[in-house]
Amino acid sequence: MTPFKALTVSLARTNLRDPATMFFSYVFPPALLVVLALTMGDQPGMDGHDIVDLISPNVMGFGVAFVGMFAGAVTIVEWRENGVGRVLRSAPMTVSSILASALAVAVASALVQAVLVVLTGFLPAVGVTLSPWAILTVVPVFLGTLVFYSLGMLVGLVLPTVTAVSLAVMIMLLPMGFTSGAVLPLKILPGWMQTLANFLPLTYLLDALRWPLTGVAEPSDALIGLGVTGVVGAALFWAATKLMRWT
Repeated sequence: MTPFKALTVSLARTNLRDPATMFFSYVFPPALLVVLALTMGDQPGMDGHDIVDLISPNVMGFGVAFVGMFAGAVTIVEWRENGVGRVLRSAPMTVSSILASALAVAVASALVQAVLVVLTGFLPAVGVTLSPWAILTVVPVFLGTLVFYSLGMLVGLVLPTVTAVSLAVMIMLLPMGFTSGAVLPLKILPGWMQTLANFLPLTYLLDALRWPLTGVAEPSDALIGLGVTGVVGAALFWAATKLMRWT
């Protein structure tokens, strides 16, 4: 077994043993979709789509951001606190390979989460209508995980403890969810919030998800979202690699 594969398997097993990770990765997003569908399902949709078709990409995108950023931040801090970082640094792997191994676990978790959200959408109580291009959703899920996992790693490099990074992630993601249109449509938000949304990575992740998942946006919006998400994700991962410290 190669060092990359061995590390990836080890990290995956660690995640599967963590009840909090399992809950927020695989239980909370589908449950949130059900709750929102039941409470908002009677409201009118937009542009000929049911309201639940607007909600489901937002739930998926916010779930990817939440899980990715938490995983990135907590992983870095735990490596530093437990002395694992020093062990990894002496392994026959480059820094980018070590971080890519951790990223691979996060991507796998995000893809499983996305599948669970899609399957939940088939429930009669939810009733999501998938677009013919729904399989392409794997691309923005991967890129979104890259963005937020890398951003989480940068947070973990700055803050000293798991408690501190957890609080920081919540402070960053919850307002971002409102401002990016994950909670309310951008069209009804104040002008200053619509302007701010143009600078938030979650805005572009949601744009990249809406068209392939349920067809509630234009393909051009998805392409722009994919492009921005991909560039930002690559830049943040590069920065995390360069700034990585092990103690």
